[in-house]
Amino acid sequence: MSDLAAGLDAAVAAFEGTVEAVEDLRQDRVFCSDRTAIHDFLRRLKEDDALGFEVLHFITAVDNYLEEPRFEVVYQLRSLRHNADLRVHAPVPGNDPEIASVTDLFPAADWFEREVWDMFGVRFTNHPNLERILMWEGFLGHPLRKDYPLLGNTPQTPGFHGKGAKP
Repeated sequence: MSDLAAGLDAAVAAFEGTVEAVEDLRQDRVFCSDRTAIHDFLRRLKEDDALGFEVLHFITAVDNYLEEPRFEVVYQLRSLRHNADLRVHAPVPGNDPEIASVTDLFPAADWFEREVWDMFGVRFTNHPNLERILMWEGFLGHPLRKDYPLLGNTPQTPGFHGKGAKP
């Protein structure tokens, strides 16, 4: 067993009950974490000398509409020391779409978390500046949610004057 695999097994064991390791279709290890433990788990992955996942590639979300938990927040990490990538999924319920911010661990998370908030409506607690980044202020809803209406929202678009109207 490699040092990285042993370190990952130790990290999962330290968070027993809140973190579980699974394998995806390509036999990559993916970790599903309880949303209450995500900050501490990511801190462990970053600061543990045996792991060293110090680079955050991105954060995104998945809307599992009509299922519960409705959302999954996905973190893609990179260990330069081990030349390895790792995905961590954190389930987030639809009735309380909130998870801890990791901007204190990874400053690059700032924009990613703002994008997830803007597009999916998942709030990040303790985020220093959680506001819209892609849509304008006053936009209603979150357009990447699967229940977002596809028709009927154009009147709220800035500069929209109605069908056939000239500005």
